Amino acid sequence: MESSELSQTVEIKASSKVKNGRVPTGIEGFDTLIEGGIPRGYLVLVAGTAGSGKTIFAAQYLYHGLSRFNEPGIYVSFAETRKIFLKNMERMGMDFEKYEQNGKFKFLDLVTVKDKGVESIVESILREVSSLHAKRLVLDSFTALAQAFTEGIDARIVMHTILGRTAHLGEVTTLLISEKPLGNKWLGGGMEEFVADGVVTLNYRTEKGWMKRVLQVLKLRGTNVNTVEYSYSIDGHGIRIWPEPEVKRVEKVFTRKVSTGIMGLDSMLHDGVFESSVTMMAGAAGTGKTTAALRFITEGAEHNERGLYVTTEEPQQQLVEYGEGFGFNMKQLIDKGLIKTIYCTPESSNVEQQLLEIKSRLWQYKPSRFIIDSLAPFEHAMNRERYVLHLKSLVSFLKAEGVTSLFLVLGEPVLSITRTGISTLADNIIFLRHVEIESVLRRSLVITKARGSVHDNDIREFEITPKGIIVKGKFVGMEQILGGSPRKSVTEEAAETWAKAFGGKT
Repeated sequence: MESSELSQTVEIKASSKVKNGRVPTGIEGFDTLIEGGIPRGYLVLVAGTAGSGKTIFAAQYLYHGLSRFNEPGIYVSFAETRKIFLKNMERMGMDFEKYEQNGKFKFLDLVTVKDKGVESIVESILREVSSLHAKRLVLDSFTALAQAFTEGIDARIVMHTILGRTAHLGEVTTLLISEKPLGNKWLGGGMEEFVADGVVTLNYRTEKGWMKRVLQVLKLRGTNVNTVEYSYSIDGHGIRIWPEPEVKRVEKVFTRKVSTGIMGLDSMLHDGVFESSVTMMAGAAGTGKTTAALRFITEGAEHNERGLYVTTEEPQQQLVEYGEGFGFNMKQLIDKGLIKTIYCTPESSNVEQQLLEIKSRLWQYKPSRFIIDSLAPFEHAMNRERYVLHLKSLVSFLKAEGVTSLFLVLGEPVLSITRTGISTLADNIIFLRHVEIESVLRRSLVITKARGSVHDNDIREFEITPKGIIVKGKFVGMEQILGGSPRKSVTEEAAETWAKAFGGKT
């Protein structure tokens, strides 16, 4: 097939002037990446591996034009039938059949296209575009169409000449779907990416044992785009792209101190923690972190300060029962609306979504106190760089809003905070630890950081009683408490030796 023959298959009756406006896709989080939308008349390649959501992406683009802007659209499919397409999209709230009956949408089912019918197929597509006065067009997929050509040059002619003319002269904004084989550096046939005005890739990869979907805008002519990878999810509402976390600049300084609800800890902190400060409490399982957190949030609620408790460990009912067991009146404070809980189970596929939902709840509820119990699942679901970035974003948001927060960190106290590099984000750091002394399991508490405030350096013993945590005195005559191998101090051993040698006299 010659280029001149293809370019004359049908006459497109449309203005030769391309509008300066942009075509919004309606895909949540995507249009902000491309200055509000795709420049009208552009041909954009949407490439991705199998199951990455290419068809959903294209369907949302068409449906947004139909439902919001009354822009007729055509979906040309070489991959699936009309019946399957309509059924799958209806499950996501996109009723294409309604617009099909109104003459605004057309689905061209070309699954069985053969080589001998390629020229007529191209003519049909262009004729339908002209007849429907279509403004949006999807070809799914060009990979399947290209396989119908005996010569690779013919596929390039179709895309470059005919589709280019349809898009630019007819002011039709076209999405061209292309398969990206796993492990292949080329997108589709290796030529589409060079001809298209824009290229968007949809991929997924395994991160820490979870499947993670990522989107990247490789190019879009005439547009200032950020080419970093963005996480996205696919749910009952289609594709949703999660923005990069924003780290706010915090300038306001708070000087009022608030109580932790634990009298002995307040004393060690010299009257509590500063309002809007971030406290990280680290310790192994069973050291009393959740007990301390429940007292912290109920202390605020008892003084009419709202508290938001994010739990990744136990659901609300279990927290309520646990708090009630210590006499913290959790149920009453929740019923009054002074405490709200969020139960989440972060994993790589939804961690950005859950973090954004937490920020949304913070914005709506406007608490004075905030707890995450614990950070471990978030750390496990993300690589180190993204974990620290998201945590920085959350911390800056909390400080900007004046929220006093407590983050619980699971693990060996020293390593649990220092190994991830999050210690610089905390204003206060408290370590809890099990201590074995003379075959008795005891618990220790130490404050290693209290930004902007004096604090006790003692390693204190504490107990978990029916009324919560009681902080006692420091460990006398013992050393290596933090090192995990407590023993009697040299002076204590010397005193005992002296006493034994002289019949108990010292």
